[in-house]
Amino acid sequence: MNGITRKKSTVIYQGDYISLRNDELYRDNTFLSSRDVVEHVGSIVTVPYEISSTGEIFFYLVRQWRNPIDRWLLEFPAGTLNGSENPEDAVVRELQEEIGKFPEAIEFHSDFFVAPGWCNEKMYCFFASKFRESKLDSDVDEDIKVEKLSLIELKKKVEKSEIKDLKTIASFYLFCEKNGVK
Repeated sequence: MNGITRKKSTVIYQGDYISLRNDELYRDNTFLSSRDVVEHVGSIVTVPYEISSTGEIFFYLVRQWRNPIDRWLLEFPAGTLNGSENPEDAVVRELQEEIGKFPEAIEFHSDFFVAPGWCNEKMYCFFASKFRESKLDSDVDEDIKVEKLSLIELKKKVEKSEIKDLKTIASFYLFCEKNGVK
């Protein structure tokens, strides 16, 4: 479309879940720039919700330490795909690890790129409900506290900019839009 091509790509670092490569970009055989790109195996985010007998909607979120930003965040359960794991299996695993629940109902909503200017990570967004207790061990480097918030409480936190995690904000609004929640 714009005639830009990647003619050379060099892997600089190869890790378990990400790699870093340097790409040389050209237009009409003229060098334009060199760009660093993070390659990521993919991830999931899940909106775990329950509807009470009175019709009130509640959400499970996790408060966890995020080392790259040196702070605690309140967010929906999420995680990286393990190897060739499919996204639905990752949803089940992450919910068991992070909130101690197995979802009987999982609905795929959409997928999106997290930061396409410098990373190819694709995130799959799911809604999950109808839970039974089922705990798996958390990852060794996770310190997670589960919080159950009503729709009104979560909406206020989003509106007051108390939720700083974009995948949580976007997934919450996708849930509200799909379910006609104002």
